[in-house]
Amino acid sequence: MRLALGDIHGRNCWKCPPLDNFEEYYITGDYFDSLDIPFDRQRLNFTELCAAARADSRIKLCLGNHDYHYIRGVFGQRYSGFQDEHSACIAEILEKNIDLLKVLYVTSDRFVISHAGVSGAFMGKMKRAGVKDLEGINGAFLENRNVLAFDGRNIYGDDVTQSPIWIRPASLCHDAVPGYSQIAGHTQIGEIREILLDEDRALPAPRRRPAAPFPRRKIVLIDTGDTAAFYRF
Repeated sequence: MRLALGDIHGRNCWKCPPLDNFEEYYITGDYFDSLDIPFDRQRLNFTELCAAARADSRIKLCLGNHDYHYIRGVFGQRYSGFQDEHSACIAEILEKNIDLLKVLYVTSDRFVISHAGVSGAFMGKMKRAGVKDLEGINGAFLENRNVLAFDGRNIYGDDVTQSPIWIRPASLCHDAVPGYSQIAGHTQIGEIREILLDEDRALPAPRRRPAAPFPRRKIVLIDTGDTAAFYRF
């Protein structure tokens, strides 16, 4: 059994997974920029999480947009909640652990786990830049961190052109990269939600449809905020 947990924002809920014998444990990012948790606790929490991930390779950490706007080498990326007075300290601790933070993970049964999701439009852009497959996006980020920069007309990020740290659920459902189910945080919801996708196009499938003989593609939204919930898959 694998686990996935939504955005952290300084909370230590990651320390209490519902089972110990998990195969893999994914966290969708946003480790900083809490509205109510003091910075020292945010910093300690991230340090402890990184130490846990180094000690246990089953723990997989995604990069979120509220981490991205602190890392070095990105241009003009400051979003709501940016902690200006602590930005240098956050940048330093992120750089020390940047090797742990991936844009996305792909499982053998074709799940993609990322902060916000991967659109066909974004993957097309990556392919035009020479990226061969989804996991190649991680390498593209290592070469040029600005490949994840905010890029769209909608100020909320609801645009299919947005990167895997920014796209919103409506745009992701409209243009999810073909052939994969996806697990994403980023947009806070009341409870974990699964959205089934049509097999031939990315739009949500009709409500009434005969049962498929094999698992259907889906988008799973898991950022449940303070009432953190674990998704099992």
